[in-house]
Amino acid sequence: MKKTICFLVYDDMELLDLAGAQSAFHEANQLRKGSYEILVVGFDSRPIICESGIQLTPDMSLKEVDNCHTLVIPGGKGARSSEITGSQITYLRSLMSKCKRLVSICTGAFLTARAGLPENTTVTTHWAFINEMATQYPALNVDNEKIYVQDGRYWSSAGVTSGIDLTLRLIELDLGKSVSHQVAKYLVIYSRRSGNQKQYSDALNMQAPKTKRMDAINDWIKNHVSEDITVRDLANLVHLSERQCHRMFLQETKISPAQYIERYRMQLATEYLVTSEKDIKIIACSLGYKTNNGFNRAFERNFSVSPTAYRNAFVSQ
Repeated sequence: MKKTICFLVYDDMELLDLAGAQSAFHEANQLRKGSYEILVVGFDSRPIICESGIQLTPDMSLKEVDNCHTLVIPGGKGARSSEITGSQITYLRSLMSKCKRLVSICTGAFLTARAGLPENTTVTTHWAFINEMATQYPALNVDNEKIYVQDGRYWSSAGVTSGIDLTLRLIELDLGKSVSHQVAKYLVIYSRRSGNQKQYSDALNMQAPKTKRMDAINDWIKNHVSEDITVRDLANLVHLSERQCHRMFLQETKISPAQYIERYRMQLATEYLVTSEKDIKIIACSLGYKTNNGFNRAFERNFSVSPTAYRNAFVSQ
């Protein structure tokens, strides 16, 4: 039986979120004719402008959709803005309630959450917006590791291309492993990608520090990263007691000084692993780790993969 797949489009949508998943469904349809009807729907019928500047025209508006098996909501900065009105969200909520599967890609999860996901629903989104998602929607269970998750009829994927991973799984459920595998081959991607999105994330958000004290601490850590750094060292640097220093870090970074130092080192580790050919033991030593095992444990704690696996995933062989 043909399944209608509706893709929601809106201003400042990430085009790749839409194009990747739509292409996968389209290729499956070429292999099994008549499996899917693919529609592009908007909050109204006017053309929209993607983040990249490309214009798309919906086939119809949300109000005109009378049959939707799977609703796919791509991400983009528009999903996190206030430009989408309350009345538009009401129309979206109505269609969400009627479809068999609800799929969000990347930050499309912000739209599904705003429209009213059930309490305790497990979702994921792009690693850069995981904390924001968890803060804005504390009633949801936000997964910060998986490339995509399913919770009943609700599906969500992490950043951008992981929407294709999720779509391949849906095709597998609909049409079988053989079709899903053939689609993956045609798109030149893995049928099942190994790892999780933590390996793509930044261990530490290296934005400009909010205070001169944190700015001084960052500079000092950078120049002493190969040494044994203690909380006392940082406290003395900014003329605070260790307790005051600990409190300052929690206020500024939401993590402890020890966690901050580790994440700073991990951020550098990801760069060294990809941009240099140095032995992992040498990298560990340059970042202040006395043993390779200690470095490996810290890396896996932050990224859920070993340094070797991380290097292999990001460096061309």
